Amino acid sequence: MAYRSKYTGRYSGIGRLLQTPGVQAACMKAATEIMTAAVARAPVGGNDDPHPGQYKASFIVTPHEKNVPFRGKPKLRAGARVLNTAPHALHVEYGTARTPRHAVLSKAMDDVAGRFG
Repeated sequence: MAYRSKYTGRYSGIGRLLQTPGVQAACMKAATEIMTAAVARAPVGGNDDPHPGQYKASFIVTPHEKNVPFRGKPKLRAGARVLNTAPHALHVEYGTARTPRHAVLSKAMDDVAGRFG
């Protein structure tokens, strides 16, 4: 007779796991991959652009901890953010009447997510 193992998870243990430095490092690694894809997709601008290359050079990755409610209580979870600090980043991402929508961060996330199926 073959023995079949069982696993019963405990929410408190899984919650503590999601706060560890290892999970933070994995989130930072994934965010760095997204940032690399975003830098590759970022528009640079032409000769008439007053700040060529500023958007492309303004990507950063920051660690992030978020309070996620679980059973009515907020619990800290590790994560990471990819940000663009250029003053015109919102216009490049979403577009305006004079600027086309590039959706750099959205497309970069799709590029990286496509690698993991």
